[in-house]
Amino acid sequence: MDRECSGGFTLIETLVAIAVLGVTLTLLTTAFLANTNLNSVVDQRADATRIGETVLESYRQNSNYGVLAVSAPISQNFTRNGRTYVARTTFCPDTRSADLTAKMPCSDTAVFIELTISRNSTVLYSASTYYTRFGAPDAN
Repeated sequence: MDRECSGGFTLIETLVAIAVLGVTLTLLTTAFLANTNLNSVVDQRADATRIGETVLESYRQNSNYGVLAVSAPISQNFTRNGRTYVARTTFCPDTRSADLTAKMPCSDTAVFIELTISRNSTVLYSASTYYTRFGAPDAN
């Protein structure tokens, strides 16, 4: 007795197709989650960079670098896009090398600044800069 093929899928073919679909969906889900996480980190670094630029600009516009030069480290909290960042600024740090200290001394007209922006103890942005004011000192 000859049987004709019914044209449907066998149980084995169906199970293999479901397994392949499961593996494919797992890989796609993993890729999407990794991409979302990477986008979040990039977004946090961009926020930290903007905060750092704002903080450094505020120090640059300060007319009395001598006061900054002897200031204790400053920590400030900033909130951007619902996330809290901590900006830590150190003025004329003792950790500078002797060569750097000799080339860039701190005074009434110059200040060396180190800044870090972090979130959840992870440093997302750091910068070191040296600001000087040329010309006659202010009459303040």
